[in-house]
Amino acid sequence: MTKRNWRFNSPLSSWVLLSWLFLFPLGATLGQPANMVFQRASWDTIPTRPATFRWVAPAVLIPIGLALSPDYPNSHFDRFYVRSEIQDKIHFRTHADDFLQYGPAVAWAGLSLAGVNGRSKPLDRAIIGVLAYGISTGAILVLKHTTNELRPDGSNTLSFPSGHTANAFTGASLLDREFSSVSPWIPIGGYAMATSTGILRMTNDKHWLSDVLVGAGIGLLSTEIAYQVYPWLTHKLGRHRTTSH
Repeated sequence: MTKRNWRFNSPLSSWVLLSWLFLFPLGATLGQPANMVFQRASWDTIPTRPATFRWVAPAVLIPIGLALSPDYPNSHFDRFYVRSEIQDKIHFRTHADDFLQYGPAVAWAGLSLAGVNGRSKPLDRAIIGVLAYGISTGAILVLKHTTNELRPDGSNTLSFPSGHTANAFTGASLLDREFSSVSPWIPIGGYAMATSTGILRMTNDKHWLSDVLVGAGIGLLSTEIAYQVYPWLTHKLGRHRTTSH
């Protein structure tokens, strides 16, 4: 019996997948009552999850990913069992992940431009987003060029960690932080896009499981660091402006 290679590689298929996942949070938002979607919000009036809760996911994902890396005995599970199961049973190729990684960020920006109020003011929100993506991108680039991990398909040595997954989870975490009180479906849609991105990176044979887990953890952690750093940064800059006059 010959092995069937399913190539999910047409532009139409990629855009259908991308559109469905992108419209998921957008449709949920538009379905909310107008007085909820466009209600005025501030840092003090919107309830947030306990601060410790937001650190749990990256604190779990990153160590597990590192434990599966080549320097540990558990790497056999990642390198052989997981990859073999994925490539043998759900083998297909698609470029959807190249677009899907930006889905949460597009949704986050789109909701902001549409006037949906989040936890922070639009300018603060934009700066926090730049900080989060800056931290995430910097960490990913440093790790990729210092670890030199070979990709599963052997195309290059920039496998660890997954930049696509980090981008997606950074955006999903920003969506969660800002708009979770507007509709619970918004962060659910964001994390669905991010998780799908990580899965597609493995089915495309571009990343190991460890790459995806660490990439997801870095994305989540970068957003949390940005939200912690921004108040301190604005305080320091504000004090500097005050003393300079």
